[in-house]
Amino acid sequence: MNLRGAVLLLLLGLPAAGLLVFGPRGAVNVPPGRTVIRYWEKWTGVEAQAMQRLVDRFNATAGAEQNIWVEYNAVSGIEQRLLIATAGGDPPDVAGLFDYLVPQFADQGALMRLDDAVAEAGIELGAFKPIFLRIGRYGGRLYALPSTPYTIALYYNRELMRRAGLDPERPPRTVAELGAYARRLTCRDGRGKIVQMGFTTSPAMLGWWHWIWPVFFDATLWDGARYRVDSGPARAAYRWIADRRRALGVQACLEFEATAGAIEGAQNPFLSERLAMVFQGPWMSNWIRRYRPALDYGVAPFPSVTRDRRNNFVSTDVFVIPTGSPHPRAAMAFLRFVLRQDNLEALCSAHCKISPFRRPLPGFYRDHPNPYIRVFDEMARTGRPFGYPQTPTFTQISAETLYLLENILRGVQEPDQAIDAAQRKIDAIVGEYNRMAALRRKAGGGGPEGTGGSGSGGSGVVPGDRRPAGGGHSAGGCR
Repeated sequence: MNLRGAVLLLLLGLPAAGLLVFGPRGAVNVPPGRTVIRYWEKWTGVEAQAMQRLVDRFNATAGAEQNIWVEYNAVSGIEQRLLIATAGGDPPDVAGLFDYLVPQFADQGALMRLDDAVAEAGIELGAFKPIFLRIGRYGGRLYALPSTPYTIALYYNRELMRRAGLDPERPPRTVAELGAYARRLTCRDGRGKIVQMGFTTSPAMLGWWHWIWPVFFDATLWDGARYRVDSGPARAAYRWIADRRRALGVQACLEFEATAGAIEGAQNPFLSERLAMVFQGPWMSNWIRRYRPALDYGVAPFPSVTRDRRNNFVSTDVFVIPTGSPHPRAAMAFLRFVLRQDNLEALCSAHCKISPFRRPLPGFYRDHPNPYIRVFDEMARTGRPFGYPQTPTFTQISAETLYLLENILRGVQEPDQAIDAAQRKIDAIVGEYNRMAALRRKAGGGGPEGTGGSGSGGSGVVPGDRRPAGGGHSAGGCR
């Protein structure tokens, strides 16, 4: 095993190496004469069922014609298992990953470059929205192809807006308006306890993308060499979060956010009408249709600091071929079938996500389960679409930015103190990774030439005030 493989095993823990022996294997009756390709995917439940149907269709049609059989395996913890399997020389033929992992996997030499294979397979990259090709590239090379993409928008409760004296036909368009709407939509009971919140950035209540808020203030997080949470726009974002927190009362916010119910169910805080606005993806409409079909809601692009510079967050699951894939040509034949527009859009619709194609087929909008799918889809092609920061250190940086946000939300530190502490840790993470990347290059293992692990791109507790800003125990529109 080369240095890359040894480093990966040490980083992930030697006990996990047993997964190479006891990892997922499907039990299927393969027709004789077929080349079997193993496909590892992270999806479970309805999403896995939809993909299995597509795999079955391939096996019965194009796979039969080309003597290929795809063995689908739903794999938990795929990011660890795939790295271990690749380092140990026993990877699957094709896999599904989260897009933020592409820089890390590519930089460590765990992914096959797809530029030539895509051209040979006749896959027309120009048919896809440009953002998804940028997401799949690292160091100027293509390593991943889009599977089921999504954008994140602002869901808002139209009835709660009416009660607050706000126009439901005019959702907030800037972060300043978002803050003003959130104040109007926050309600308290007679004891000052928050019973309805206008909006929160807390990860405890559907705020899944904790690192993202500086971007809506026009911050550039990753410039290709340094990840910055200490820039002027980033500081403005964290100060905005802290100011809103103080105005509502830190302890009151924490107590309310601790009441978040199950994400998929009637107690989802947006579905139960305790959270008036939320930053979420197209799948939320599936939950609304199932658990609160009478909910009066709208969807709009998420506000940015100015109206004329809208930043739209775009993400996608991706297909990759691991380095050392036993049957890369057969894997590409399968991906060519999956990436056929009718097949892939049917999968995206079943996942309640948007289309990766520039021009979706007419039936995609007509038959989609999300009534606002056009809003989500348009966000991937308008404004300034952006994805996860393209750095191989993102998973470690993400942990530090979560810690940073939690310190601010809990009033543990003033924003600038928390930012400076986080920046020092992030700089150390990137510096250490670059040092290890240099060792890998010296040993001849892993990574796009010239990236060097840098990638490409893109104190006191605040007293809780239970009174709403301006005094009193209720706000307009509250019950």
